[in-house]
Amino acid sequence: KNALARNSLGICLARLGRLPQARAEFERVMRGEPKNAMALYNLGCVLMRQGEAAAARAAFQKCLRADPAHVSSLLRLGRMAEENRRFAEALKYYRRALAAGGPAATTLRHLARLALNRGRLDEAREHLHQALLRDPKDAFALQLMARIYLAEGEDPAIAEAMARQAVALRPERREFWVELSRALAAQGRDD
Repeated sequence: KNALARNSLGICLARLGRLPQARAEFERVMRGEPKNAMALYNLGCVLMRQGEAAAARAAFQKCLRADPAHVSSLLRLGRMAEENRRFAEALKYYRRALAAGGPAATTLRHLARLALNRGRLDEAREHLHQALLRDPKDAFALQLMARIYLAEGEDPAIAEAMARQAVALRPERREFWVELSRALAAQGRDD
């Protein structure tokens, strides 16, 4: 009956890739505590990994009904809307996350990516500057900034420096290496 322990066990199982078992743990918590925001959020994450987007969205929305200021659910719902090209909806979720007082650097990075997807490079750049002021080691923000520098034809050496930092912080992220290789190629350093 220990909801916290079951949530923790579910998270461990999910990290090990044992998604059906993790899902069962989160559902077990919810049977006893249907408004447990942590279990609802974690269930949503597992459902996303299992490819059940509609069920994941429903879990995140239930989480928000239980805790309207649950920043992680707001960001997940915003990202899902953004991936489905529902940009106005994504913007609403991201603004709610920012207003809820979550980590501003993370939310600003999401706003920057949304602006980039909408073709608003200046707006994206401003959000990224603000994000990096708050967290200079945000690898995702560094990678997005490098992408903007390359897209605008600015100094590729600056893009390279940002991409190198992103790679150093998160070497397992393939897209960071791709950005670094693009920055090097832009300087004629194809080798």
